[in-house]
Amino acid sequence: MTLWQRFSLSAAGLYGALWVGLAAAAMHLWQGQLDAMALNRLFSAMAILAMHTLAILALSLHAQGRRRYAAVLLCWHLGSWLFVYTLLAAVFQLPFHVGRLAPIGGQLLIVGWLLLAFSPWFRKIP
Repeated sequence: MTLWQRFSLSAAGLYGALWVGLAAAAMHLWQGQLDAMALNRLFSAMAILAMHTLAILALSLHAQGRRRYAAVLLCWHLGSWLFVYTLLAAVFQLPFHVGRLAPIGGQLLIVGWLLLAFSPWFRKIP
């Protein structure tokens, strides 16, 4: 297993823990404290994080020695961080909140999915 795959699997585990923690906090800690806009942002961040956590986990396990998936994983990791952190920063007034990063994160997620869609047609790289 490559260093990149180890990182990717470890990150997927951390994303999963964050996802569950956010869900628990939303149900128990922040219930009734967030307005509708904040809840929408929180749930959007959680949905993106949940889906991409599972996708990163699956592709990391499948990518054994296949470098062509590295770009997909990189797009998903960066895109998830930019998108999810920007939404959470808006809800909780976290530092380094730059609203323009969410669209860049979303675009990276889309690029990652498109790279995955076209990956069977790329020349196989060992």
